Amino acid sequence: MQPIRRLEEIGRDIPPGDDTWDREGDLPPQSFDLWTRTNAGENLPFPVTPLTETQFPRLFGLDTAQAQQGSPSFQAVRRLYGRLYMNEGAILHELTEKYGMPRSLIDKAWGSRPRGKQPAKGTFRPLRLLRNLPSLLRQGMSTTKQKGPKHTPEQFFAQINQWVNTFMQEDLSLLDDRALWQQGLPLWRERGAYAFSTNLRISTPSAFLYAILERLVKWWTGRRGAAQELVTGLPGMFSAEIGPDLWRMAQTLREQGLSNILLDHSPAEALTLLYNQPEAETFNKRLASFLVRHGHRCPNELEMLNPRWAEAPEQILELVANYLRADESINPIEVEKRQRQQRGETLASIEARLGPVRRAIFRAVLKKAQQAMTIRDNSRYYMTKFAFPLRKVYAELGRRWAERGWLQKPDDIFFLLITEIEAIAENGVSTTQPEELQARVANRRLAYEYWLTIVAPDAIGPDGKPIIEDTHDANMLKGVPASNGRARGRARIVLDVREAMRLSSGDILVTQATDPGWTPVFPLVSGIVLEIGGQLSHGAIVAREYGIPAVVNVQGAMHTIQDGQTITVDGTNGWVYLNEGGLT
Repeated sequence: MQPIRRLEEIGRDIPPGDDTWDREGDLPPQSFDLWTRTNAGENLPFPVTPLTETQFPRLFGLDTAQAQQGSPSFQAVRRLYGRLYMNEGAILHELTEKYGMPRSLIDKAWGSRPRGKQPAKGTFRPLRLLRNLPSLLRQGMSTTKQKGPKHTPEQFFAQINQWVNTFMQEDLSLLDDRALWQQGLPLWRERGAYAFSTNLRISTPSAFLYAILERLVKWWTGRRGAAQELVTGLPGMFSAEIGPDLWRMAQTLREQGLSNILLDHSPAEALTLLYNQPEAETFNKRLASFLVRHGHRCPNELEMLNPRWAEAPEQILELVANYLRADESINPIEVEKRQRQQRGETLASIEARLGPVRRAIFRAVLKKAQQAMTIRDNSRYYMTKFAFPLRKVYAELGRRWAERGWLQKPDDIFFLLITEIEAIAENGVSTTQPEELQARVANRRLAYEYWLTIVAPDAIGPDGKPIIEDTHDANMLKGVPASNGRARGRARIVLDVREAMRLSSGDILVTQATDPGWTPVFPLVSGIVLEIGGQLSHGAIVAREYGIPAVVNVQGAMHTIQDGQTITVDGTNGWVYLNEGGLT
């Protein structure tokens, strides 16, 4: 692969290969358009494959919803530089100007910020918001037609478990291509509108409730950052289980004297050796239990190209090996206990300063905010699980089509459009089509690999040109405070989670964004700096769970901070200091 290059070095190059499959639906630009990686960059930080991009609108019924609503007033999502961009400008314009929502609430929760000459509009208009709130809620719920009852979060999660568990009992090898396809998108599309709208309904309140909690604490106590401490160490948050589970596996290997199997062999070799070691029975049971619980996850898990942990368990062994190499004092279970204790102390301190009426209001808001925070993170867990059967269907079709010579490699299927996969599954291919199919895939792979070498712009204006900002302070960077505390250490610039394997205990992780596949890395670092994200992003939530100082939405962090530089992360106030220690 070519070395990573910044966009300023090359201009807006048009890559070789087919990179134009989704251009027909693009709408004309509007003056308030501002295309950014906010939210989209957190969930899909890298270039997307054709299958991933074209599957989700059909899976969740978004294509049908748009057709039913007629011509939209603006385009919300577009693929630029191989990546998905959100029209942050248009979305904020809609929420602030039409509905009167406060810009500050959206900025901190979602990770928005003024860019270029874009004015930071959005004065809070409570009467307008109250007047238009029913319309806003109806619009949110009608993005897809709600199918089925309005389940509670627990009922929704149980429903997804039931669907996936039933699917996992199916022997896919016994189905022909057409029957296998029917077990994929056609079946799960029937459930997709319900899943999307229910997930939206149960996860959205967290942003409002956390913002209310933060404001109440600040107004009534003057304590900055205390709201973060009140939503840490919460029970039942699935992402926070990953670190402790991996630590227990590492401890099991240490106790059984089997650490060298992981440390002296490749993960694939170690997996085979451990499966055949009677002494490794306890470890193997822990691994099997982990894969049942979290096997549908992986780094960059919304990209369908990436194998899940259950499909490639050697990924887990690589993570466990990191815990074996780390200082034995690193214990995520003890960290979790400290966070619970910190939450209790902060709660007692705040309540002691409130009168009876304010205390009652505070307790009610806190309870709702804590519940909403857990639901928000767990809903991501279940929506990823919801998509896992589809990944298995595509992988099986890809394996078959490669064996027949229709594709060159099994994962070539992820470079086909969903309509192309459907046509082949239903009708097969003629003797002359495989060469054309393979050429199409090769061109799209070429474009995909090209965009992997490019650091795409953070923001793009309505004219389609990148917004280049040069507002960096030589001594510090400003972001959104995400997890309290200060940490000083060696910065490590990490492009993807595979590179994170080189992190050492005490390092400060600097990267674009993190998803649950990054969670095992968190206990190994002393601080976190993310270019993308808000206070309710995955990186922020998990950093708080592990008590790691974190600042998110730090513009230009990956090219301003130098790898190996000693920096200080102030997660309470949202600053990253660059002038303490220089290069090591």
